[in-house]
Amino acid sequence: MKRRLLLAIEVIEFLGRLKKKDREMLLDRMERIRDFPSHFADFHEIDKTGDLDVHVTGRFAISFWDDSVDRHVKIMALRWADRPN
Repeated sequence: MKRRLLLAIEVIEFLGRLKKKDREMLLDRMERIRDFPSHFADFHEIDKTGDLDVHVTGRFAISFWDDSVDRHVKIMALRWADRPN
């Protein structure tokens, strides 16, 4: 069974402010993360929700959690890669 991809509302809001080209690229990358999360963990960070994997693609950093028990990949944050949380 394929994992479900869940996006935090802040991620959806960030996507809504981007150009269509960037939005489409990021959504495609998030689907690829969903299918193979361990292949996209560039580094780890700790936030208020716990330990997250982070993937950097282009100008963006995607923070996610592979909830293997529930079979979900949760995109917890999306931000500019050159800026702190």
